[in-house]
Amino acid sequence: MPLSKVLKAANDSELLSYIINVTPELATEIDLPVQGESIAPIGKIIMSNERFKNAFINTINLIGLTVIDRNYWEDPWEGFTERGTLNYGQSVRELIVDIADVYDYNTYANNPTHFLQNVVPNVYNYIHEVNYQKFYKTTTSDEQMAMAFNTEGGLMDLIEKIIGSLYEGYKYDKYIVNKYMLCRRILDGTITSVEIDGYNSLTPRQRVAFIKNISNKMTFRSPNYNPAGVRVATPFADQIMILNTDFEADLSTDVLATSFFIDQAKFKTDLALIDGYGNHDTARLTELLGSAYIPFTDAELTALAGIPCVIIDREFFQDYNYSLDNAVDVATNGTRSTNFYNPETLKNNHWLHTWKVVSTSPFKQAVVFTKDVTPAVSSVTVSPSTAVVTQGQSLQLSAAVVTTGFANKAVTWTVATSTEGADATITEAGVLTISANTPAEASFTVTATSVYDSTKTGTATVTTPAE
Repeated sequence: MPLSKVLKAANDSELLSYIINVTPELATEIDLPVQGESIAPIGKIIMSNERFKNAFINTINLIGLTVIDRNYWEDPWEGFTERGTLNYGQSVRELIVDIADVYDYNTYANNPTHFLQNVVPNVYNYIHEVNYQKFYKTTTSDEQMAMAFNTEGGLMDLIEKIIGSLYEGYKYDKYIVNKYMLCRRILDGTITSVEIDGYNSLTPRQRVAFIKNISNKMTFRSPNYNPAGVRVATPFADQIMILNTDFEADLSTDVLATSFFIDQAKFKTDLALIDGYGNHDTARLTELLGSAYIPFTDAELTALAGIPCVIIDREFFQDYNYSLDNAVDVATNGTRSTNFYNPETLKNNHWLHTWKVVSTSPFKQAVVFTKDVTPAVSSVTVSPSTAVVTQGQSLQLSAAVVTTGFANKAVTWTVATSTEGADATITEAGVLTISANTPAEASFTVTATSVYDSTKTGTATVTTPAE
């Protein structure tokens, strides 16, 4: 059973009793403290014996998360971002099968061999791999440990303020990374954008009615609310509505609190808060994600700040803990605590390690609501616009798509030529490869077409060198 489910210590004596009971090295040698009496004598026994002290430190490392869960900041998204624990060598392959194709009976009624033909189902898959390996570190001294036994509340204070700082960082970072991933998906346009027309002129009840209408639609099979275009549905019980704090305040005071029929006024989805879509701890994200972090522009932050809410499927986030030690890590939410005693400085270094998959699903439904901003594509520009590529070589092209209202920025690539004998291919990622048999001075036109608005395109001209 996870430690966070069993620890209910109200004071130092109860906490020390718990530590002794769950630590074999201590339980067989040390009597439990008596309520109302000082725990200092037990502290002297533990601190004077290296084996006892190490066992004690190991246990307080493990219960650090428990104390934090009880007394400190609670991640409002933890209930729907954590998917489970992976063991050594595992990765996450997310599979989804689209509905079966349909056939007209009369078309095939007289075809005696059609029933022999195999029909391969439309199976979509996406692999989520371990991509988040972090550790946190802090230091305690023998003096601090000894004082914890001699000061009323000192033991609780030691764990909460010193060991607990590791877990505070761990929990905070999970939240801001998931928030960043959600906002990046919104800006890339891979979350369906729906405009609340005339938002500022609507009453809170009218805004809620509009959002509930979309929530209702998500319970029916549709390809419109996931970037893969798979026909999926999300029942109310699996919908999470993430509201910014301003919108939630309006909802609570102007809609729910004033409703005579409160059950009918409530959303049928689960609700979660976000402290604003347009504010991010950029310094911390840069440190956490390194080169994978794409800074937000001022225009992007302004656009994000206007979002009142987003509805996602409960399995939209694909966060898995990678177990470094199967027995221990499962009980501590995938984290591993270790410590090292430096005999020269008489100090203990404490580490908290976490390896995770942090990702989102391309198959689960999600909708972002905007205020009076119609989703649209303004332009598509291909880079480089001109290039010379030798036969048999490849060129990576990119498309800059300017949008409003979080329209999808994806493009499809095509290549055409009027040169006789010329041949080239282009991948979904925009990698153009010229055939080795293509003649000199051949010309190709590469076109990037907006997925959201096929009337918006960008082009580039690629030629092969002269002989």
